[in-house]
Amino acid sequence: MKYKKIFFISPPFYSHFNPLLVLAKSFQKYGAEVTFGCSIEFKEKILEENLAFYEIDISSNKNTGKAENTIQPDTERIRLEEFFESTKKGAVETLITQSRHRKADMLYNPDELIDKIKLIDDSLAADLYVVDILSYSVTLSLYALSLPFITFCPPHPNTIPKKGDYFNVPRNWPEAITIKEEELRRLEQVSTQTQREFTEVFNHIITRNKSLKKINNAFSLVSDIAVIYNYFDFNNSDKQEEQPKKLFIGNSFKAATLDGKWLEKIETKEKIIMITLGTFLSNRKDVLEKLILGVREIYPSALLIISAGSHVEELKKYSSPNTIIEGFIPQIALMPYVDTVVFHGGCNTLTEAIYYGKKMIILPFSSDQFNIAYDIEKNRLGSVLDPNNFSKQELANAFNDTEEISKESLQYWKSISRKRGADYAAKQIVEID
Repeated sequence: MKYKKIFFISPPFYSHFNPLLVLAKSFQKYGAEVTFGCSIEFKEKILEENLAFYEIDISSNKNTGKAENTIQPDTERIRLEEFFESTKKGAVETLITQSRHRKADMLYNPDELIDKIKLIDDSLAADLYVVDILSYSVTLSLYALSLPFITFCPPHPNTIPKKGDYFNVPRNWPEAITIKEEELRRLEQVSTQTQREFTEVFNHIITRNKSLKKINNAFSLVSDIAVIYNYFDFNNSDKQEEQPKKLFIGNSFKAATLDGKWLEKIETKEKIIMITLGTFLSNRKDVLEKLILGVREIYPSALLIISAGSHVEELKKYSSPNTIIEGFIPQIALMPYVDTVVFHGGCNTLTEAIYYGKKMIILPFSSDQFNIAYDIEKNRLGSVLDPNNFSKQELANAFNDTEEISKESLQYWKSISRKRGADYAAKQIVEID
């Protein structure tokens, strides 16, 4: 076994931490000695999985469950509020805001981080590191120190731009999201500027190591060993015989059991609909409210379960025996019982829904969600709505359309998901000679 001691470095983002933790357990299962590095807020969860914990902060921005409730500096809160406001203005304004925030959010103290990672390597002598694609400072540090690492990509594969692509600009858009040509050009200009700034920082540090070559695009810098995508190979891109290996795993979550209280709530219900906009976008109370009222009108007798985040008290007025509104719901445990999932297009919810073969309605707001929504639409796995501009009739049509989705396609990708989890990726890596 070539890689006996593996060090995971996770960003302090709930949605990225969880799939990384599952992957770490898979490496441990195949005999690797795993240490998991993250901020102190996640220590308990790491120890619960019998993994060694190492405290390391790699971002000033954190999301430990409900983003707006996480304790963080005022500068991060201001950026978070700017992001939420931008989502109300549409896709382009949101992506522009995110692009402008990237340097502050995701290029955290690279010089300091290089020193921290060198200290880790000197003391633990890891054979391999695993880094999240959005942890750009970590990737830079590992590359600058010439340490072996694997790139883990929890969001859409297009998060890593190919030659000719723009960072943070969707390659394709779902039909429900209308983009004007002049808006797209403006987004591409901002993307180009952000990419230039990132790459200049990278090359300034990289050139200190005389044996390393400058890079063309910081956002395209990945492992030369393997890239693990927590996604589906919709475009036949899996390349195991090439360097780096490209491994598509389709899910990296831990199954959960529903407790007795929840089982009582959902028993005898003929139709169950889940609404979840993720830890960040549950902030959009206006969209949650519109969805609750719309679904209640379309399906008066269905059981509606809503993850409301910090707005739970304000939305509780819509609670009823058939409408459960909670700040946090056991989403993974509930998924097997749900008929339709209405969500933001986040990769974790997507992989959970496909693993259990559920109908999907996606309302993409930001980041990779437009690429994900496009893939689901193209492969006839669900319906897509514009979160800022959908009518009750369009919502009803989306539910009707889910009844016409390709059940054959859904079953195919469900089977792929169950064959290719985190264990599959770990096995591929530990078997490298």
